[in-house]
Amino acid sequence: MSSKKSTNVEEAAFTRRFIEVCGSSQPAEIARLLDISYQAAKNYLLGRIPDAGVLKTIAARTDFSLHWLLTGIGEKFVSAQRPPDTPVLSDEILALIKRECRKNVAEILDQSPSTTHEKVITVNSKDIRDERIIEKTTSLES
Repeated sequence: MSSKKSTNVEEAAFTRRFIEVCGSSQPAEIARLLDISYQAAKNYLLGRIPDAGVLKTIAARTDFSLHWLLTGIGEKFVSAQRPPDTPVLSDEILALIKRECRKNVAEILDQSPSTTHEKVITVNSKDIRDERIIEKTTSLES
C-alpha cells in the first residue's frame, strides 16, 4: 500500500471521528460549534487536523477524548471527572428540561401531559449546546 492511500484512509477515519465529535457533517453547524470559519470547518471535514486552539475548543465543548479524535485509539470519552470551572446542569435546569420535553412531546402527539401512559425522553448533556431558564417556578416536577 502506498503512503498516499494510507494517508487517505487516515484522513477518512479522522473525518468520521470529527463528525461524531461535532455531532454534524454540516460545515456551518461545525463552524458555529467551534467558533471557526466555514472554510476551516470544510477543511477539517476533508481530513485536515485542527490546530491546537481548535482542539482546545473541542475539549472544552465536548466530552470526547482528543487522543481518540486524533488517533482513534483509547477511550472515546474523557473521564466523568470534569474540571471544577465546567458548568454542570443543576437539578432545577434538569427538571425544567424534563418538564418542557414532556409538554412538547404531548403537544406533538396531541395528548395531554397528564396522560395515563408515561412517555420517557432521554437527553444527553453532550447534546445540549445552550442552557437557559425561561421562567422561574416555585415547584419542580420529578
